[in-house]
Amino acid sequence: MLEGLYTSGSSMLARSTRQDVIANNMANTNVTGFKRDGIFLKELGEARRKGSGGYPTWRENRVSGAYIDFEQGALRQTNSTLHFAIQGPGFFQVRTPQGDMYTRNGEFSLNREGVLVTNLGQPVLDNSGREIKVEGDDFTVNEEGEILEHGDVIATLAIHDFEKDIDGYYQDPDGISRLEPKQNGFYLPIPGVNRAQITTDTKVLQGFIEQSNADPIVQMVDMVELFRFYEADQRVIRAQDDTLDRAVNEVGNIR
Repeated sequence: MLEGLYTSGSSMLARSTRQDVIANNMANTNVTGFKRDGIFLKELGEARRKGSGGYPTWRENRVSGAYIDFEQGALRQTNSTLHFAIQGPGFFQVRTPQGDMYTRNGEFSLNREGVLVTNLGQPVLDNSGREIKVEGDDFTVNEEGEILEHGDVIATLAIHDFEKDIDGYYQDPDGISRLEPKQNGFYLPIPGVNRAQITTDTKVLQGFIEQSNADPIVQMVDMVELFRFYEADQRVIRAQDDTLDRAVNEVGNIR
C-alpha cells in the first residue's frame, strides 16, 4: 500500500516537471528558431535495476534530465533581404556582451552604421569573426552564405556546427546536451565540445525564417493528456489514503 503511494507520488513529480517543459514550449511557439525541450525518464535504469534484483528507486523523481530537440522547424517565406534561414544543421554566430554565441534565429536588420545585427542589436559575424557591414539592404546571399553587393562577395556568414553523437544528436552518451541554452534563443557549446565541419546538407536561404519546431496543437494535446494522467494519480493516492485510514481506524475495532 505504501509502495503504491510512493509510486503514484513519483509519477506526479515527473508529470509536474514535464508540465513545466510543455508550458515553456507553448510559450515559445511563435519565437523564430526556437527548439522545443523534452525530458529523460529513469525508466531504462529502473528496469535494469529490477531485472538484477536491485532495490527500486521509485521514491525518487523519475526525471533523469532535459534535452533540446533540434529538429528542423518549418521555413516561412518573408521576402525580406535581411531574413535568413539555415536549412540543415548549423548556427549563426553572434557577438554578445557575454561573448560569441550561436543561434538559429536569422531575423536580422541593419543598424545605423550598416552593420548586420540581430533583433537585439548584436552583430552577426562572418567566417573570419568580424562584423558584417553592407551599403544597404540591396544585396543577395547565396546558399553558401556568401553576401554579394554589385556582384562582388563582400563577406560570408559564419555558419558553425558542433559535434554530435552516433545518432546525430547534440548530446553525450549520458543524454546531456552538448549545447547549453542561453537567453534570447542563443546556444553555447559546453567545455570540450568542438566544432564540426559544415557539409553540403547545410544551406542558407535568404528571404526565409525558421519557425519554432514546437507545434502548438501537439503541445496543447500533450498538456491535456498530461493533466488527465496527473488527475488519475491524484485519485489513486486519495483512494489508497482512504484505505489506509479505514485500516488504521476501523479494522479490528471492538464495537
